[in-house]
Amino acid sequence: MIPRALNALAHGLAWFGAIVLFVLSPAIGSIGSIVGVAVAVLISPIAFHRGAWRKMQRQPALLIFLAAFISLAICYGATSQHPTDVLLTVNFLALPLATVVYFAAGQKPGSRTIALLAGLFAASSVAAVLMSGYDVFVLHLGRAVGIAQGGNLMARTVILLGFMGMAGIFVTSRRWWWLYGAGLALSLLALYLTETRGVFIAVPVLGLILCWALLRHFRAPRGWYGAGAALVALAVVIVGVVSPRFLALGDVFGQLATDPSQITDGAVSERLYLLHAGWVTFLKSPLLGFGWANFADAAKPYVVYFFHNDFLDMAVAAGIVGIVCWVAIIAAPLIGVFAMPRDRFHLVRLYCALILSTSLFIFGLTDMTLGYDLPTTLYAFLTAIVLGAFREPTPDGAGVEAIDVPRR
Repeated sequence: MIPRALNALAHGLAWFGAIVLFVLSPAIGSIGSIVGVAVAVLISPIAFHRGAWRKMQRQPALLIFLAAFISLAICYGATSQHPTDVLLTVNFLALPLATVVYFAAGQKPGSRTIALLAGLFAASSVAAVLMSGYDVFVLHLGRAVGIAQGGNLMARTVILLGFMGMAGIFVTSRRWWWLYGAGLALSLLALYLTETRGVFIAVPVLGLILCWALLRHFRAPRGWYGAGAALVALAVVIVGVVSPRFLALGDVFGQLATDPSQITDGAVSERLYLLHAGWVTFLKSPLLGFGWANFADAAKPYVVYFFHNDFLDMAVAAGIVGIVCWVAIIAAPLIGVFAMPRDRFHLVRLYCALILSTSLFIFGLTDMTLGYDLPTTLYAFLTAIVLGAFREPTPDGAGVEAIDVPRR
């Protein structure tokens, strides 16, 4: 009786954490990450059952996350100037906790769970649009910023979840497709209200990945691939025309290609300056870096806090070790997918892994993503969910299919 009650409590906590993290985080920012991590800690005993380590060894993505966390903790400890400096490794706590999420998600794999989770991802765009509309049209702010975050973080969160929500199309019948498509459309509206250009750069790439995956899923003739790419390009042009801020990206790319010293955009000029400052600082201690607690001080007088670039943040904080961890973490979802046996969910797993890895890489080009609490938590937990739940049910019947899959 008691174990069954505890299992039900853990199951309820897991879904509560999923709703807060995946539905509300575009509106409440880091609060969603805190709740998600807290829930993972509370249900962590699930990762210590008999045979858990053997199962985890078969999934290299989890081992990569664990090894990266331990490596960064060692680097931060070796470069600490104060006993509490190593505690900043908590910024990456979601990486080892992904193991807990993996085992929780793996209890009921299959179409029903995929569809439900994709629905939560899509619902996040509603929270983001409501929050963005309140900021822009009620508070009359210049751009949407949300709660416990800023416009950049809100944009990165809702766009990632919007594209992840499209996974539902791969496992449900046509009558549900509007739900996932509407989620993606609303996420783009929220992005527009945040006016975050760094995230906008990722949209065409993520859109091409989506078109490729859908055309593969529906076994479309190759000619349709070109049509899909043209549709993505047209959407980008329309958004650029509507928003002068996004349209200015064309001038920025032109100046970068011809003479970067002549760039007139203040935000871009600042980021180019930070790139130079980060590289100079990295060369001062290329092996182990300066530690997460000290890398901003090491970069003075160049920067005040961080470099707005994941590669340089990791390189300066943990040296070459940090760079290796950065590359491994980006590759982990794809490595995890290809380590699994192919089943009928292989394509949707591959699509989600491409979205996760590509978004983390592109978002990290212009802002801190890896090491920032909410993006790191989303990335690690979503990877664990895709690898744990987006697969065939186990032979014991867990995750019995209940949603009709499109017939081909």
